[in-house]
Amino acid sequence: MFKKYDQKQQFLLPLRLERFVPENHIARILNDVIEAVDTTAIESTYSEDGSPAYHPLLMLKILLYGYMINIRSSRNIQKMTCTDTAFMYLAAMQQPDFRTICRFRASHLDSIKDIFAQVVIVCKEMGMLGAGKASIDGTKIKANASVRQSKDADALDKEINKIHKEINKILEESIEIDEEEDEKYGDSTPYQIPEELVDKNKRLAMIQAAKKKLEEQQLNKINVTDNDAKIMKHKDGTKKPSYNGQVAVDNKEQVIVAADLVDEENDVHQMDPMIQHIQAILGYKPTIVLADAGYFSYDNIELLIQEGIDAYIPDNLFEVEKRGKAKWFMKSLFRYDEEKDCYYCPAGIVMPFERIQKRPDKPDLKFYGCKFCSQCVLKNACTKSENRTVSKDPREHLLVNMRVKLKTKEGKDLYKERMYTVEPVFGQMKQNRGFREFLLRGKKKAKVEFLMMCVVHNIGKIAGALKKSGMNLNETLENGIQGVNQTGIDMKNVAMGA
Repeated sequence: MFKKYDQKQQFLLPLRLERFVPENHIARILNDVIEAVDTTAIESTYSEDGSPAYHPLLMLKILLYGYMINIRSSRNIQKMTCTDTAFMYLAAMQQPDFRTICRFRASHLDSIKDIFAQVVIVCKEMGMLGAGKASIDGTKIKANASVRQSKDADALDKEINKIHKEINKILEESIEIDEEEDEKYGDSTPYQIPEELVDKNKRLAMIQAAKKKLEEQQLNKINVTDNDAKIMKHKDGTKKPSYNGQVAVDNKEQVIVAADLVDEENDVHQMDPMIQHIQAILGYKPTIVLADAGYFSYDNIELLIQEGIDAYIPDNLFEVEKRGKAKWFMKSLFRYDEEKDCYYCPAGIVMPFERIQKRPDKPDLKFYGCKFCSQCVLKNACTKSENRTVSKDPREHLLVNMRVKLKTKEGKDLYKERMYTVEPVFGQMKQNRGFREFLLRGKKKAKVEFLMMCVVHNIGKIAGALKKSGMNLNETLENGIQGVNQTGIDMKNVAMGA
């Protein structure tokens, strides 16, 4: 005995699209969140002239849902609107082609910033944010470019000359063919530019544009495919053309409260911008900031103190020194005598002041040196140079005070909390959603992709919060949007970077 199986059966009553998507499906939550946010910023970019365009809500929903389930290719998203019921539901059975999807994604950076900010405020109004504790971190994401296409000025010149020769050869061959065809056909065959010549000219234009940017910005190398991408070292030790994705994550539910994409490999210059991003969206600065050693600098610590923010950020040598794995004697083993303005090395030998190094926009650096290293029994553990020197920055007390904080029980607990607050966010992006490489080229377009991934991360957190709390989604979203309006922040001017 079997249940009836008939693929040609007809329905007596028309079915609603919603019937094909379960009540608790993530696509429904995404749909309701995007329906609730204000999309006038996107709608204002469309003209009333010409054929009607696909609604921005439709485009946003299918793109975001694609990013949520690891389908980012515009062609694959187009295919899914024909075969997947969740996509059909979000698109209301409409089927925009892949070019339309790709153009929409590449053209709306400012609008995606606005959507991201509004979703963060929805999380805030749902009670998903804590008491102002933020963990800041960055991750390297490969650009849509090959490392072999990163070239210096000499390599670019060689390629330009090579392409010029190839173009001249193609033109010469084309002229010969045209002369033969003119003799054979007369005026009946129009001249056409050979396809390979068009490709060579495009390649030449790309290289010339890259060379111009390399000279203007005084770079050592530039990537021909994506001029904005920089060679960055990844955790596995490989070096690739990449971007650096920055996030600030609230400690309560792992909500991303601020995000940016930069072309600097080092994180040290991103602390101030990330604090400003948080304030622009939430209307206030965090009370506690947790970050890894990549963000440590005296400038950053001074900034956070001035802002009244309690920071827990180790310096680069903190872990090395704590584990006792330093190759040479650490500076902390050298005792400074303020009255005599000198240091004493671990062997007790005096290290007098030697010189001052002037630095632009920073305090002078003082150097102290030992003259008796060659006679010291500890030399092999101290330095491989002829003599050991140590430097003194007048702001070193900031480093000392930070180390003291990090060694307390509270400091250890807070720094450990950073690891399971922000690092899982990147794990979910890269491992669960396959976001290891950008599809779009150029910093502006890549930033759209990164912000979209942050939006879907937060929508996923909203879904989890609803499941745990049993709250009514529509009521919650209504309150959330009211919360956006009540912040007094102009979302169109959120400072998320160019």
